[in-house]
Amino acid sequence: MNTEIKDEVLAVELQELYLTAKQWLSDLDFLESEERFLRNQLALSASGNILNNLTARLNEVGSARQKLNDSTHEFLNKLEGLIVLSEIVITLQLVEEFISLQTAVAGALNTLKSIKYGLIYNKWAA
Repeated sequence: MNTEIKDEVLAVELQELYLTAKQWLSDLDFLESEERFLRNQLALSASGNILNNLTARLNEVGSARQKLNDSTHEFLNKLEGLIVLSEIVITLQLVEEFISLQTAVAGALNTLKSIKYGLIYNKWAA
C-alpha cells in the first residue's frame, strides 16, 4: 500500500514523527545512564537471588537498549528520506515500525522502573 504525499499537513506529520523518534533517542540515552547507576546500586546493596534477578533483568534492558538505539537510527534515516524528497511514498511498514519502536521504548523504560522498585523493595525488606 503506497500513498503519494502532496499535502503540507502530512509533511508536518512526518516531521513530528521525526521529533518523536529523536525523543526516543534521548530516552534511550537516559536509559543507559540509569542502567549504569542501577548497576552501581545493585553492587552496593542487593544480595542473593534479588541481586541475580535484578542484574539479569538489567542485562536484558541493556541489550534491548542497544538494539532499540540501532532500530531508531534506521527509522530516523527513513524519515529523513521521506521528509527531504519532494515525491514521498509512505508504506504501511513505516507505521508498523513506528508503533513497534514506540512500544519497545516504553517497555524498556517500564522494565527499568520495575528494576528500581525491586531495588528499593530489597532495601526496605533488609
